Amino acid sequence: MDDLITLHRITSYECGADLRMKPSAFLHYCQEVAEQHADRNGLGYDWGISNGLIWVEVQGDFEFLRRPRWKEEIQLRTNTGKATPLQARRFVEMRAAATGELLARADLMWVLIDVKTRRPVPLRKAQLDMNTPCAAICSPAAFVTEGGEVATATCTFEAPLRDVDFNGHINNASYLIWALDTLPSPLRPEGAPVRVHIAFRHETLAHTPLTLEHRRLGSCTRHVISGGDQIKAEVDILWA
Repeated sequence: MDDLITLHRITSYECGADLRMKPSAFLHYCQEVAEQHADRNGLGYDWGISNGLIWVEVQGDFEFLRRPRWKEEIQLRTNTGKATPLQARRFVEMRAAATGELLARADLMWVLIDVKTRRPVPLRKAQLDMNTPCAAICSPAAFVTEGGEVATATCTFEAPLRDVDFNGHINNASYLIWALDTLPSPLRPEGAPVRVHIAFRHETLAHTPLTLEHRRLGSCTRHVISGGDQIKAEVDILWA
């Protein structure tokens, strides 16, 4: 599939108190350009629902080189291709529209899920023409945790209804938002996140009682989100 390239101007509600884009906003951009690209190729949300299928992200690696400021114009570029019989791989890069400076990049894994069974469906069974591997734009380096364990903390909460997306489960970016919002100050390293790895283990529905365990490992933090005896997602963050 040909690359999709689109422009976007950073909005106020995508920024934090420092007037720079929140890391979670880039996760939202990745989902949006993924749908736009899939839809342009006849494989988007409407195609999926008509076939009883939905695209679900199972893993994401994100790297932040510089977070753009409010009102700055950015360029987003993405492509996708077959990774395994069950998985499609997608790369996304974000650049400054004015200079071409690389700002952030992502390496994502997606699967097709049967709406009724909630189980993965092989790409060939869905008759997808995805025999070509994804062309690497610039994949983030492998995430490596470092240092000994410093401290841990645990919090409990209920998955908010506001975080449900059009697939009927909690939006992918919410897991990073939860990890950052509930991380106690004593465990929070200085600086901002520069690398994030998220493994999505099981879908989470609204009002699910959750436990979030934080661990500080040197300049890294690890966040395990569980519902009952089931791990929902694992988030690793490397801080500047």
